[in-house]
Amino acid sequence: MIYIRSKTYFFLTVALTLLSSYFIYDYMDYMNDREKESVRLGQESLELVQSEIASIRDEIIAEGEKVKSIVESQNLSQEETRELVENRSRDLFYLQGITVAYEPHAFDKTVELFAPYYDKRQGRVIQLEEKYDYTSDTIATNEWYLGPLDENGPQWTDPYFGIGAKLLVADYGLPFYLDGASQPSGVISLTLDLKKLGAKMDSLAVGQTGTIMVFSESGNLVAHPISEYILDLSLQTMAEELGFEEIVDVILLTKNGNLSYSRYSGKKSYVFYAEIPNVSWKTLVIFNSSDLLGGASLLHVKLVRICLGVSGVIFLLLLLLIKKNASARKKLWSISIYLSIVIVGNIVVMWYLNLNYDDERGSDSEVFIDSKTSLGSFINNENQKVVKLGLQKFIPVATGIFVEEFEFRDSYNVIIRGEIWQKWPKQLARFYDAGLRFPQEALAGRTLITKISEKESKNFITHTWSVKVMLKMPFDYSKYPFDVRDVKIEIMYPDVDSGILLVPDVDGYSDILPYSTPGINQDIYLNDSELLSTQFSFDLVNFHDRFGHQKFSGLNEFPIMKYSINLKRRLLNVLVMNIIPILVVASMIFLIFYSNTKDKDDKSGVSMMGAVQSCAGFFFVLLVAHIDLRRRLNTPSLTYIESFYLTMYVIMALLAINVVAFIKSKNEKRFLHYQDNLLVKISYWPVLLFTWMIITLLVFYT
Repeated sequence: MIYIRSKTYFFLTVALTLLSSYFIYDYMDYMNDREKESVRLGQESLELVQSEIASIRDEIIAEGEKVKSIVESQNLSQEETRELVENRSRDLFYLQGITVAYEPHAFDKTVELFAPYYDKRQGRVIQLEEKYDYTSDTIATNEWYLGPLDENGPQWTDPYFGIGAKLLVADYGLPFYLDGASQPSGVISLTLDLKKLGAKMDSLAVGQTGTIMVFSESGNLVAHPISEYILDLSLQTMAEELGFEEIVDVILLTKNGNLSYSRYSGKKSYVFYAEIPNVSWKTLVIFNSSDLLGGASLLHVKLVRICLGVSGVIFLLLLLLIKKNASARKKLWSISIYLSIVIVGNIVVMWYLNLNYDDERGSDSEVFIDSKTSLGSFINNENQKVVKLGLQKFIPVATGIFVEEFEFRDSYNVIIRGEIWQKWPKQLARFYDAGLRFPQEALAGRTLITKISEKESKNFITHTWSVKVMLKMPFDYSKYPFDVRDVKIEIMYPDVDSGILLVPDVDGYSDILPYSTPGINQDIYLNDSELLSTQFSFDLVNFHDRFGHQKFSGLNEFPIMKYSINLKRRLLNVLVMNIIPILVVASMIFLIFYSNTKDKDDKSGVSMMGAVQSCAGFFFVLLVAHIDLRRRLNTPSLTYIESFYLTMYVIMALLAINVVAFIKSKNEKRFLHYQDNLLVKISYWPVLLFTWMIITLLVFYT
């Protein structure tokens, strides 16, 4: 017997304590590093965006000075002025056009107003004086002209809908002076296309759901992934959508900084912002921390290491409870009990982590949508990819789903019943019919799609179908029963070559955040599962084939809309049907094995054949339960819970061999005969539980 107060015990306690302290330090250091890495990546992204905007700003300012120099130094005719705005407008990509607007009679005493504007989209010069009176202070959009005159210097305007350009724009205006005049003779205005600016900013977004916005000093949006937001929404409204409304005042009142907050979905997010020099605008970058740093698998491994280290220290401290004058038999049994308790604690912790912190849902190519902004960012990114390949942009069609009922037909087939609707654009209805298909449709299933209604509105025709379909899902049962099942319903338009992309109808739901469970009947009851969340996403699928479609030429990944129903398994059924029977059989085998003795006067023991027959009987009991489990799951892979059955088979075989060897052995000096096979008896639970713990580590954390 080892004396627990020996130097060896002291050394082990100190060593495990230091090791546990290192694991705790490593965990905290890792968390700090994750924070620092998030800040570093966010700051780099912000600096990149700032650099891009500064470059665009400098180009526009420099171009304005060039035009001003030409206008002031030359006595231009009307035709020469028109040629000037046309030629200079073509040089810069982000410019929609240039205007040279004169004060009344400043160009010619016989001409009251003269303001030629070249529109790149229309490819012609437009005379603004023929459209409206740009000198009138009663027209709000005349700020592009009146602002530089009032300031007597360069000025950037807030976004507005340009009457001449007929799109969302912002202007950089600067006054010019003819013949050394002390008062401005007019304004040169360079019109910035905000849609192009927004697309450029979105291409620089970090992570799958990263969002970049530019807003003015007053809080009005200047650039956003969804161009329609620029006039309709403010930064305050966007903050409410993305969940950072509590810190929006800090963003508006300070020039630059970074702030963290928790989104409604529970994920930690960061906001980075900075003022653009020489422009009263600010850049704002938002991203989820997990987007950049990945899931929490490594974090869980570090937590498990801490648990193992601390449990080792706890075990050594529990040994202090053993009385020094206790018999060797009692000391050995105490060690066995304490070790078993510690191992069980580790297994429970690993189960808890796997059940409550599952951050690994979705493939690497899956992009989750939790707001209209993230949807707009995704569409813009995909359009940029296809444009680079020389293809036409995707045509987004808002599609919604409401699941009324679903059930698992077997381990891999799910029957879905509900409604699906599409807001079909009227201009698209002339070329394509509304429709959908399910790529996961099971061969043995019968799909029923019945149109319920067709309602016409100003811009859309809303088609609604009643759907009943059986879908085949690639569920992974390797962690059963501690697995999380995600029922992912894929919906796409039948004709891929059309370029139609089905997207979530964000406006059709009051909220599309996952834990608000949009698009599903809340009264659905599943006896073996619990509804966690529902969410929309896109999966970038590589079909490895063109299907004869031009759309696939050079396009390796095609986006498919997904609606996911995230389910967590209820453990009660599995506990009653599998885990408890295994533990009961393990306990009964131990009792039979514990009562085995060579003492002929002890009538409480069992004979050698009795022990062997009991093991055989329990083997068939577990085998029947195991076969029933395989029949219910019908999975080709080995599940986690099956490892418990397999270890029990091995344990029963080893114990049967041990009993026979113990009874038949005549050598009293062998370890089998130490206090009636005591060493093997006290090893039963620690060895069995330690085996289960190792298997748990391998299944969950490798």
